[in-house]
Amino acid sequence: MTASFARETITRLRYPTRSDHGVDVPDYRATAGELPIGRCWLEPALSQESNDGRLAVSTGWTVAAPKGADVVSTDHVRYEGVEYEVLGDPQRVKSPTGALDTVRIVLQRWEG
Repeated sequence: MTASFARETITRLRYPTRSDHGVDVPDYRATAGELPIGRCWLEPALSQESNDGRLAVSTGWTVAAPKGADVVSTDHVRYEGVEYEVLGDPQRVKSPTGALDTVRIVLQRWEG
């Protein structure tokens, strides 16, 4: 169960894989399978800029999704029409009573 104020919905995007020298990697040019995940709470993540010869800006979110949310590190997530990559492995967070167990997902998007 998530908190009553967790009312946002994200869409998990899972791309099919292709073999790259014997290793299966996501094919981000293919059409992704979509799975809506409701009852989420999102907080803005720290934004940063890079000026290494070009202006690039990173933005993102930290998502608290319901326990059992099926998201892995190779997935992407769409929120409010914008696609983000999942950074690292989603973390399973356990509360003392289990009532507020969540899956924490860090999302990031670079522009520029």
